[in-house]
Amino acid sequence: MQAISTPALGRIAPVAFLDPEPSRDKEPTPRQLDSPAVAPAFENPETSFWPLVRVEFTELLLLILLNGLFLGLASLLCRASVARTYGELWPFLVPVHLSLSWAFVMVPMALTGQSLMMGPQGLLLDTSQPEKRLAFSVFHLLSVVLFPVSFLCLVLTPDHRTLAELLTGQEILSRPMPLVR
Repeated sequence: MQAISTPALGRIAPVAFLDPEPSRDKEPTPRQLDSPAVAPAFENPETSFWPLVRVEFTELLLLILLNGLFLGLASLLCRASVARTYGELWPFLVPVHLSLSWAFVMVPMALTGQSLMMGPQGLLLDTSQPEKRLAFSVFHLLSVVLFPVSFLCLVLTPDHRTLAELLTGQEILSRPMPLVR
């Protein structure tokens, strides 16, 4: 219980306000609706750093490998060197590289809330809404491609947030471990 007393032209008795008691039938917050069974963000900041670094670095290596295979296939089909193929056909091949890279990140993220490397690391995006997942996938691709910048963000922010997390305001959470029976 708290009281407010204010002197005015005369003596005014203090007005007492009762503190509201927390109700049990309170509506859940939007955060609770988005991720009902997801553990909160990493409690220990040291445990959040290396899984996020491994996720982004391995996804960068996979993107390089995927685009390298496409680069080799394009030059093989054109029966020309890589330099000549990209010198003449770059307006057609660059959009294919971009769409291939985004599909690599977007499809798993939109369907499951995880990229391909988040699952083995036990990480999950904190939203269940598909439009937020799609938006995050674009920024996650940017974060993976600009890995050195994202690594600096991980090092410099106290709660180790990636570039995609900083740009979107969404968070990558640790997935709860299943109960063993």
